[in-house]
Amino acid sequence: MAKKHHYQVLADSVVMTDTPTMLAEATNELLFGEMVEVIGQDDQEWVQCRALHDGYKGYVPRGELIDEVTKPTHKIKALRGFAYTEPDYKSPPVRSLSFGSPLSVFVEEDGYALLMQGGWVPIEHIEPVDTIDKEIAKTASMFLGTPYLWGGRTSIGLDCSALVQLSLQKAGINSPRDTKDQVNSLGVEIDKNAAQQNDIVFFEGHVGIMISKKQLINATARHMSVLIEDLQTVSDAYGGILAVKRINHSAASFA
Repeated sequence: MAKKHHYQVLADSVVMTDTPTMLAEATNELLFGEMVEVIGQDDQEWVQCRALHDGYKGYVPRGELIDEVTKPTHKIKALRGFAYTEPDYKSPPVRSLSFGSPLSVFVEEDGYALLMQGGWVPIEHIEPVDTIDKEIAKTASMFLGTPYLWGGRTSIGLDCSALVQLSLQKAGINSPRDTKDQVNSLGVEIDKNAAQQNDIVFFEGHVGIMISKKQLINATARHMSVLIEDLQTVSDAYGGILAVKRINHSAASFA
């Protein structure tokens, strides 16, 4: 692979690691259809790349990427869904697709959409790629009960910053991957006592989304799950609130 060339994820999802080995720490997860720029190659099996949606860098197996890049037209709106061999739910599935995965639809037929990479997806599970929903707490609530997974970004497992990133992407807002970057770039800081639904609350090494004036939803290793908790409980667990940020949707959009 040539350096600084755009590729697309072909796997259902692929783990990004901090070093080129399966035994390395998982730092991120890329979804089917997401694009990367390859910036280095250590050997024949691994490439170093940068995710185009958030600039995050890491290593992925070379075989999980293809150079036949297609422009996304739709995205998965269901928490999880499948692509089938035929436009028929009784046909064998060819891949599992996660919430937010960008799709390139070739044609629609009998209530299904045929992807450019192959596979038929129920139209009920997709929406145009530019569809937004500003209610980020509602989006985050889709993941209630999802297991906590360091570096994860799917309904199989995700971490606190991924929950925020995916919820903001649904609202049409690009977000950094890590909490330390999110706290410095997202929204406008407000008084900690004025937190309300859809505000983002940051703690030391943690982040959650307010679902009411006194509760937030978060993916936490404390319970190894996505759940709703009292703000005060979470604040006590992480040593206090660092910042509360409010998203200005009129000023924020996809880059």
